[in-house]
Amino acid sequence: MILTSHQPNFLPYMGFFYKIYRSEIFVLSDDVYFSKKGMHNWNIIKVKNGSQKITIPVNAHHDTRLCDVMISEPKSTLPKIVRTLEETYAKTKYFNEGQEITNIINDISINDKVPLVFLNIAIIKYILKRMGIDRTIVIATKDLHITGNKDDRIINMCKEMKADIYYSGVGAKEYHENKKYQENNIRLIYSDYKPGVYHQKYGFFIYNMSIIDYIFNNGYKLPEDWL
Repeated sequence: MILTSHQPNFLPYMGFFYKIYRSEIFVLSDDVYFSKKGMHNWNIIKVKNGSQKITIPVNAHHDTRLCDVMISEPKSTLPKIVRTLEETYAKTKYFNEGQEITNIINDISINDKVPLVFLNIAIIKYILKRMGIDRTIVIATKDLHITGNKDDRIINMCKEMKADIYYSGVGAKEYHENKKYQENNIRLIYSDYKPGVYHQKYGFFIYNMSIIDYIFNNGYKLPEDWL
């Protein structure tokens, strides 16, 4: 059984969804701490002259768990995100498909209090469904009882879900201790994801944009090199 995990980030990039595509179980790690460097409440989109960061304002500190992070004034801040996305991608071929995501954000914005992970998980699940990626999705705070940090946490996660393979992002190589996985009969595999060019709008392409850039330009069909 192949398991992968990641924090429920805001409109993650394609490599995030590729890890899920290559796995059987996906754990949304909403029990870890919020980080300004982590892309929990922000991402990058492509604009006419380059790239632009879009950020959801939140009420959080470095010791706040992701599951406890609240969106700041969702009734006013989320519609601004929607306007930015729809104005930026107004002329794209698959605008209606991208608008399905902005509609989710708009629907959630009517609430006075919105946890960040509630929005992020709703978007992630919707994209997976529309892309036809049917996997077991586990939310750490609701479905698991994980202890430990870094490798110990992942190993305990695999044991609890009875997974014998952990599918990791390449960026985690610097902290993984292979010996720990071997001792616990868990095989550690690193993602072979390679970002592909899917449009040449404005005459140039920027890699690793938010998945919303892909959806507005290509819809929900999976990249051919994934299949």
